[in-house]
Amino acid sequence: MFWFSSHQQQPQSPPLPPLSSSSPKAQIRRTLKAPGRPIAIRKDHITDTQTLLIVRPQGDAQSAVAYKIQDADGLTLYTATGRKFSDRPCREFRDASGLPLFELHRKISFKNNWSVTLPGSPIASRIAKGALRRSSFSTAGWGNFTITFDNVAAAEGKRPEECTMTLEVQRHGNVLALFDVIDGDRKIAEVKESIRHNEKLALLPASRYGYRPVLDVIVTPGVDMALVATIAVIASDTVFASNY
Repeated sequence: MFWFSSHQQQPQSPPLPPLSSSSPKAQIRRTLKAPGRPIAIRKDHITDTQTLLIVRPQGDAQSAVAYKIQDADGLTLYTATGRKFSDRPCREFRDASGLPLFELHRKISFKNNWSVTLPGSPIASRIAKGALRRSSFSTAGWGNFTITFDNVAAAEGKRPEECTMTLEVQRHGNVLALFDVIDGDRKIAEVKESIRHNEKLALLPASRYGYRPVLDVIVTPGVDMALVATIAVIASDTVFASNY
């Protein structure tokens, strides 16, 4: 783990509000730990081993392929299109074969909500929803959000309300962005700016406008990789102001 400190004066309108590690509301970091039961919006994408994903922004935010999500060997597992690439204002997630998996819609509002739907489905038929946490409306908490969904990997026989779960995404770090995906008291995934895969690191606030870094994502066993890839894209779009 690399730690940096920054004492540069912040610009009046920073495109990337930092989370200060000295903030009294700073969250406690947890170690990675697999969940007590499988978690998924796509059961066929649950990993059985701890897995590294690499989220690579492509071209600009409007590109036909705005993100590639690859494994440690460079094999593309998922792609996500630019929001304005098609007639539907959303990101389309596809698997390695190009088969549509789901769509990510964003509603630009005070709450800045996201909806995940099956391909071509109305937003009202969402399978997951995301929302910025209240603390995210302050500079110190920018980038914290939650994602709520029906866990399709839940044990059979559970009532529908027992299958609904919420993951909390906590932003940490001062200069380099780092996100913990929390299930109760466990960190089940981690998203962070990649030191290895970025050609340069934009450490100064003034140099980060329009900057979309490569992200390293660690997923613990029993977790849906497609779900965590979606969380990583939401984090990138939120913090790095891609304006897709």
